[in-house]
Amino acid sequence: MIEIRGSWIFNNGSNSGYLSGQYLVLERNEKHYFRKFHGFAVSRDVYDFARAKGVRYYEIHYRPEMEILIFNLEDFIHGHRVMFSGELQYIIPKERAVMKFRVPSLRPQHMEPGEGIP
Repeated sequence: MIEIRGSWIFNNGSNSGYLSGQYLVLERNEKHYFRKFHGFAVSRDVYDFARAKGVRYYEIHYRPEMEILIFNLEDFIHGHRVMFSGELQYIIPKERAVMKFRVPSLRPQHMEPGEGIP
């Protein structure tokens, strides 16, 4: 179930990022990297929700590499499809990012379920 609190999106109680204009922004670490596909996923439900809200880009703050990767959200629909944690996931490789750059630090963008919106 998708919930939205302020700009934050939760999918079945898990933080799925926040909306910022035409961007869905999400922090990821090595546990979220699909090694088999060399990339990242977005669940079908979050994808559908974000598209309905006018989101065009998926921005990933990838902690281990200190990278910011920006993908066209629409490209995920053409990626690999897998069932993971009971949900359909769309996965595309890091190489499909339309923009990628390293930064010296990443500001945490994570929020646990139940936390208030400042």
